[in-house]
Amino acid sequence: MSKKLISIVIPAYKEEKNIPLVYIELKDILKSISEKYDYEIIFINDGSPDNTWYEIEKIALEHKKVKWINLSRNFGKEIAISAGIESASWDAVITLDWDWQHPVEKIPDFVREWEKWYDVVYNKRSNTDWASFFKKLSSKIFYKIFNTMSDFKLEPWTTDYRLLDRKVVNYFIQFWEKNRLYRWLTDWMGFNKKALVFDAKQRLDWGLTGSYSYKSLYKLAVDSLTSFSLFPLRLVWYLGTIITIFSTILFITIILDWLFFHYFWFTNLAMILVLNTLLIGIVLVSLGFIAHYIGKIHEEVLWRPMYIVRDRINFKKEIWKKY
Repeated sequence: MSKKLISIVIPAYKEEKNIPLVYIELKDILKSISEKYDYEIIFINDGSPDNTWYEIEKIALEHKKVKWINLSRNFGKEIAISAGIESASWDAVITLDWDWQHPVEKIPDFVREWEKWYDVVYNKRSNTDWASFFKKLSSKIFYKIFNTMSDFKLEPWTTDYRLLDRKVVNYFIQFWEKNRLYRWLTDWMGFNKKALVFDAKQRLDWGLTGSYSYKSLYKLAVDSLTSFSLFPLRLVWYLGTIITIFSTILFITIILDWLFFHYFWFTNLAMILVLNTLLIGIVLVSLGFIAHYIGKIHEEVLWRPMYIVRDRINFKKEIWKKY
């Protein structure tokens, strides 16, 4: 009876110094489960400008269980993960980062939970002391807004370190949107889930890479809200209704005071400025949300490939026919 195959999918960007170190540890951990399971390691070089691709290529040429995908440019982490998952020969897929933050020694724990018939096993951080006050506050606000707006709930402080069963992957590879968030797409699908609570390790960045910038986090938040909910569009309608009612009441108050009461003594200029400011605010907010949604529609209907593969090593040709 053949062993089940577990695919380890690892996106890499500017990780040339991390790769040899983490691979040694990863290889030793996978040997501990090799009696019951076969495995493959799929590296995705996401258009790194350094020698990341060269370090991966050296390992892939020496070890047949290591597969390598070299993307033609930097498509982003979410797309790189998708490229790896779509290329896997799996009974289960485990995704993790290559900067040592996701401890590879936890892989057997993921597999044990999978053996208990959990379809998705994911990591949740137990300690958030590493995060700044602003990041904690903004994260709390984001999850509160998202879980109020969306039809499904997001669990805070989860990571991309997760195991997906074959049935979950079969549905995941059917998604075609290019503005994707891997972690939350798997949450959206549902299935039987199990959280493993542990902390991330210290990041190995050697001064070459960094965590998400505030600009990236802002983009992530906006993409999340608009990808999983139509509430922002409804919010514009609600806001427009409220401001219209308020403007109407204010306008009537000004007219009545001007004609009969002379209590506030509103000037004509004040009346025009108040109404003009409120109406401009409605228009700008509405146009902003509508433009964002139209931009997403534009990107999807172009029907460009999600990613382009420049090179690959140790893949069978038939695996790539459908891509």
